[in-house]
Amino acid sequence: MAHAARIFISYRRDDSAATCGRIYDRLVTRFGRDTVFKDVDSMPAGVDFTAHIRSILAGCAVELVVIGPAWADIRLPDGRRRLVDPGDYVRMEIEAALARGMPIIPLLVQGAGMPHSSQLPTSIQPLAHFSGLFVRYDPDFDGDMRRVIGAIERLLGDVPG
Repeated sequence: MAHAARIFISYRRDDSAATCGRIYDRLVTRFGRDTVFKDVDSMPAGVDFTAHIRSILAGCAVELVVIGPAWADIRLPDGRRRLVDPGDYVRMEIEAALARGMPIIPLLVQGAGMPHSSQLPTSIQPLAHFSGLFVRYDPDFDGDMRRVIGAIERLLGDVPG
């Protein structure tokens, strides 16, 4: 029987898709494909993307926000930062997790640091105060992912063996 996703991965394709793919693969190996949600790998065809994301988030236990070096500055075609758009999916995913009081683990990749609250829209400014974990390139990737998996296991409490 399939289990509902419990780990939600939020990321920007323009910023960290390749690293996020490695993170996803490692999490699937540890927790199983049905436990980890990443849009491209987990989205069924023919569904309303926004409604489906909200539905998945409602059942998740932890959100991983993958933050690369350009995460806060990715731009819309009109030059505005994507984060200022209330319809931005990453913003919506973080807002939903914050509204539920869901644990959020920022994963800082490709040398990124935590964004300052002044870089974030008011609705997601609390993200700047969450404790993040670095996920670095090899040779540090394995050790960093062990720390990430350990943090998730502590939050989930009842993970598969």
